[in-house]
Amino acid sequence: MTTHSRRPHLRVACVTVLLLVAGFRGISTGAVADRPVFSGQATAVQATVLSLPPITLADTGYFESPEFLPPAPCTEQGISIPNVSVGAEILCASTRGKGDHSMSNAHVAALDAQVADLHVTATLLRSDAKAGCNILTPVLSGQAHVLEAQVGPVTIDADPLLPTPRNQKVFLPGGSGAYFIIAEQATTSTGNRGDITLTALRVVVPGVADVAFARAHADIVCQGNPVCPGPHFVTGGGFLNDEHGKKHFVIAFREGDLNWGHLMYSDKDSSAKLRAAKPFTSAKVYPEGKEGGGTLIGTTTAGNAFKAHITDNGEPGRDDVFDLFSPEGVTLAIGNLDGGNIQVHKACRAQ
Repeated sequence: MTTHSRRPHLRVACVTVLLLVAGFRGISTGAVADRPVFSGQATAVQATVLSLPPITLADTGYFESPEFLPPAPCTEQGISIPNVSVGAEILCASTRGKGDHSMSNAHVAALDAQVADLHVTATLLRSDAKAGCNILTPVLSGQAHVLEAQVGPVTIDADPLLPTPRNQKVFLPGGSGAYFIIAEQATTSTGNRGDITLTALRVVVPGVADVAFARAHADIVCQGNPVCPGPHFVTGGGFLNDEHGKKHFVIAFREGDLNWGHLMYSDKDSSAKLRAAKPFTSAKVYPEGKEGGGTLIGTTTAGNAFKAHITDNGEPGRDDVFDLFSPEGVTLAIGNLDGGNIQVHKACRAQ
């Protein structure tokens, strides 16, 4: 992994309408007894400035029920308010609860932000949180990707032999009390109920701003039997390197469901950008690689056709494959990931 200490030029996009939310909730209460009950939420950016309510970007909203699959929001827009500005090439989030688990994913690509007087950059910030059941016992898991990131003067994982501590405060020099946390994880498990909230990067300047990048929440009440089976689905994102720079992408789709998911692609060097429109033309998942593969076909919001292919070769994602083609046979991206992860999620099994 290559780290960069040079401060790139700050690019800030403004939004005219900001979504205010109350933030992530706690464990589900459970309204039915014959099957599991889930809740979930994912947010690419959540910023609290002074005593104002949180301001969010790419927020799924909070859901709680035995089954939910809301639209997966993506945006390129940022925010610019006093003490906080955020710009990124891709901001995406998704959440779903069905069968025997709930899962949430939040993704930030090519972050360039300012929190008070701290310059914050990262090539990739991504959180994947999952809550499932083993009989009637919650099983919680999560994974955070923090690649080529810097907060103020501190380069995260600058020494590969001495990685930056995970899930604990790292105070910044200067005596202001400012700190950051990478892979911040909060879990609760009581009886048949459990929840997990995972944040890839959180930057706090006390009394000024608290900004969470790539936050995902999932929880579950394990009861009854899940409704199985369900369709396979794909989630993931990351980047590929070539001699010109990084090609960022994020993808999510469900087998046979042409109205759920997303695809965004950004190649800063060539200025190529792609965003899929819905409904898709085709969404298929099939056996391939170690864990599965899939193909998503459709048109972009600009009306151009595309075909995306993925292969999940297991964790931690370095051997996963992402290919993207235009209808003229032009290859936009092809090959193994240089950062990130793609996961094919199989149908659930009754307990």
